[in-house]
Amino acid sequence: MSAPALRDMQARFWRALHEGDVERELAAVVVPSPTLDPAARVGIYQGMYVWRLCDVLREDFPKLAAALGDDFQELARRYLAAHPSEYPSVREFGRHLPDFLRDDPLADARPWLADLARLELARVNAFDAPDAVPLRAADLAAVAPEDWSGLCFAVVPSFGFVDASWPVHEVWAAPADRPAAASTRVRVWRQDFSVFHAAMDPVEADALQALVAGASFADVCEAVAAHVAADEAAVEAGSLLARWIEDELIAALRGVFRV
Repeated sequence: MSAPALRDMQARFWRALHEGDVERELAAVVVPSPTLDPAARVGIYQGMYVWRLCDVLREDFPKLAAALGDDFQELARRYLAAHPSEYPSVREFGRHLPDFLRDDPLADARPWLADLARLELARVNAFDAPDAVPLRAADLAAVAPEDWSGLCFAVVPSFGFVDASWPVHEVWAAPADRPAAASTRVRVWRQDFSVFHAAMDPVEADALQALVAGASFADVCEAVAAHVAADEAAVEAGSLLARWIEDELIAALRGVFRV
C-alpha cells in the first residue's frame, strides 16, 4: 500500500482544524502517545489553532474586545467559522471583521461596534504601511506665488479615511459607553511608530478628500469655499495644509513649480 500524499494529509489536517472531525485517513498517520490516541493529539492542535487566532483578533481589535468583554471570544469563533485564515501570515486574518460584525447579532444592540472595528482595522493598516519621508514646511519656500494654484500633493502611504455613522473616535476612547449616532469622518495616519486618528469637521474632510483625489491647491480652495466665505477660502486652505504638514500627512510634491 502506497504512502498517502502529503497534500492530501495537509488538506485533511486543515479540515480537522476547521470542522472538528478527524478523518480516519488522517488518524492513521498520526502516531499515538502513551496517553493520547491520534484523534486526541490532533485535538490539541484544534484548540491551539482557535485560541491563537482569537488572540490575533484581540491584539488587532483591543478596543472592540474591551467593548464586548466576554462576548468577544464567541464573536471571534463565529468569525473564524465564516472566514478561516487563508494566508501564511495572520496579518490579514481580521480584514473581514468590520463587515462581518455589521451583520452579526451583536450589531442589533450595539450597531456602532462595526464602525469601531473599521477604525481599528484602519489603524492596523496604518501601522503596517510603507514608510515615507514627510513634506516639511521649509520645502515649500521655493514655490513661487504664481505656482501655488497648480500645486498638487500626495499623502503618506499610512493615511486612511474612515467614514462612520457614529462618533467612532469617541467610541474608541470610551468603548464601554453608549454613543449618540452622528456621522463622523476620521483621518488615520502614522508618525514614526505611533498611529494617530482625528475626527474632521466638514471643511477639513472635503478639502482633504479633494487633495487625496489629486486636486490642485486651487481646487482644494474651492472645496473649502463651499463652507466658508470666498475671500477666506485661501487662508483656511493654507491653515489646513499647514496642519497636515505638521501632522506629517503629506509625503511629496506632485505639481510643477519653479525653483
